[in-house]
Amino acid sequence: MDDTKIQNFLTTKVQLWETYHNHKENMANAGFLVQLSLFGAIMTGGLWPPKWVEKCITMPEIGTFLVYLVLWFIVHYYTRWQLINKRIAALYYAGFSQSFLYFSTNTLNDDDITIYHGETHKRNKMKDFISKIVYIPGGFAKMDASINNLPMFIAKRIEKQFNNGSGAETLEILITYASFMLVILVGMKIFMG
Repeated sequence: MDDTKIQNFLTTKVQLWETYHNHKENMANAGFLVQLSLFGAIMTGGLWPPKWVEKCITMPEIGTFLVYLVLWFIVHYYTRWQLINKRIAALYYAGFSQSFLYFSTNTLNDDDITIYHGETHKRNKMKDFISKIVYIPGGFAKMDASINNLPMFIAKRIEKQFNNGSGAETLEILITYASFMLVILVGMKIFMG
């Protein structure tokens, strides 16, 4: 196998996953800012609920909370999707970076360039579904990326990252549970004044 082709492939993949990771982080932060905006609008009390709500609905608190809950859930789900994909990108980025380092400091042998057949994630439908709402270690969205058919030296490093995790989980946990705290605080504001 040509070393130049491998080097170009690894360079391209490292750059791709770095860019994708940063994009997902920006999108997750944007989703969380929308949640904070909704939270701020309700907590200030002057903007929400509009005065006409009391005339249309006999229980304006429940109506207000249900509207907020639906909006919160849509934004929360979007943010979770971005955070999960950010974590996946971090794992692939780390795996490809380690592969690039290995390639740069070692001579590849036949075992290294053997094609790998397998996946990083063994799907568990229930775990993967629940992880779209709350953080669950090892819970993922359906992944478009795969280590199947990669050279063994790359696939094994990415697989190791999936088993070890990444620092991307910290932000994911923080934003996910902060989101739940926001909905609880809004509920308390709406129902308790």
